[in-house]
Amino acid sequence: MTGSVASLWRYPVSSMGGERLERAPVGPSGITGDRIWGLMDAATGRIASPGRENHFIQVPRGHARFTGKGVAISADGESWAEPDDPRTIEALADIFGFRPLLKPFDPVPGEGFRPRYEHAPLHVVTTAAMRSLERDHPESVIDERRFRPSLVVDWPDGAEAMPEQDWIGREIHIGDVVLKGREPCGRCGFITIEQEGLPLDVELLRTIVKRYGRNFGIYCDVVVPGEIRAGDVVSLS
Repeated sequence: MTGSVASLWRYPVSSMGGERLERAPVGPSGITGDRIWGLMDAATGRIASPGRENHFIQVPRGHARFTGKGVAISADGESWAEPDDPRTIEALADIFGFRPLLKPFDPVPGEGFRPRYEHAPLHVVTTAAMRSLERDHPESVIDERRFRPSLVVDWPDGAEAMPEQDWIGREIHIGDVVLKGREPCGRCGFITIEQEGLPLDVELLRTIVKRYGRNFGIYCDVVVPGEIRAGDVVSLS
C-alpha cells in the first residue's frame, strides 16, 4: 500500500501559525527553518504554551514564515516585518492580549528557553486518521492545522483507524528521503483552541483520549535527508 504527500508545513516560530509549503529541504533535525524561534510574554518571561495556558491561546492567530536566514512575522498574514518591528509587535499584542518578545532558540544563559523542539524532527498525520476522527466526532471541524503536522500523508482507509501507528519502527520512504517512525504523538489542549476558521472544540481532545488513548499521528526521525515535495509517493519498508 502506498500514499502521497498531501501537504507540508513549517512553523518558524513555535506556537504561531505556520506556513504551507510545496517543497521543503529536510535535514537530520527536520524541515529547514522549522521552530527556530520562540515567543514569550515580554512582561513575565513565560514561553508561550497555548495548549496548557489560556493566557497564550491567541498566539496561533499570529503568522510567521522562514526568510532563509531568520523569520518574518505578521499580524494579518499579508504585511510582513522583522521579529522586533515595533508596529507589528503592537499589532500582535492587540491580538494576543500581552506584549510578545521573540527570540531564536540558540542557547542563551539565564533566558530559560528549552531546546528547539523536544520530541522529534518531524510529525506525520494521515488523511485516513483524520477521516476516522471525523467519523468518531462528526460534530467537530477536523482540520490539519489543529494538529500542526510537518507532513500530511494521503493514505487509503483500511482496517486500522490510525494507520500511521503501524509505521512506528518502520522506514517511511518519501522520494529520496527516508524517515523512521519513532513514537505516537500525545495530544494536549492545543488541538481544541480557536484558530482562523476553526471554532473552539473542547470535546475534540476528550474524543482522542477516549478513542485513541490521547495519541494522534506519530513522531519520526530522519534517516536519509533530502527534499520532500507535495505529491511525492509515500511507501513503507
